[in-house]
Amino acid sequence: MAMGSKLVLVGATTLLIGGLVGFRLANQPSSMTFDDQTGGNGKGQMNQNQSVTRENCLADDCLLVDGMEYPAGTLPTEVKEALDEAILDEYKARATYEAVIASFGSNRPFSMIVGAESQHIASLEAIYDKYGESVPADTISVTAPKTLEEACQIGVDAEIANAALYQDTLIPAVVDYPDITAVFTSLMNASSEKHLPAFERCN
Repeated sequence: MAMGSKLVLVGATTLLIGGLVGFRLANQPSSMTFDDQTGGNGKGQMNQNQSVTRENCLADDCLLVDGMEYPAGTLPTEVKEALDEAILDEYKARATYEAVIASFGSNRPFSMIVGAESQHIASLEAIYDKYGESVPADTISVTAPKTLEEACQIGVDAEIANAALYQDTLIPAVVDYPDITAVFTSLMNASSEKHLPAFERCN
């Protein structure tokens, strides 16, 4: 076979294979859906496997649920108490880091994590909004430590305690609520996997 014929044959085969692959990708059903896994801002994020339901939606994702109206229901006393304890602990963390910044300036990781704490609070407020519950007032005041080194250790201790609170007390209390469980789990992971290592480095 002449060289020119070989090149034409190879080119035609490549185009045929590419066309078949493109056709399969274009006609493959997508399983991309929203879920209720919250990041720091309380917004739903894309997930490959989980659909939006009345039970797991939060904030704007609930608009995707037909017939969904707020409030979505009444929280049992133990669930409301767990939610209150969660947001009060986040208030305390934010107040602590704000006090450190006020005394020592905008130093990392405090300057970064104080904003994250506000996002955590916003994600919890989305739960209060969904169930028509009143958000506890933030009246917490904290005195800054004497040194930045001490502040870093306080950060370490606070994030360890926060993660333990979610794991041992708060998450078990809301196990029947996928939306609240997802938020609590996300906040626990942020404390143990992101905030704690940052404070350990500054310590």
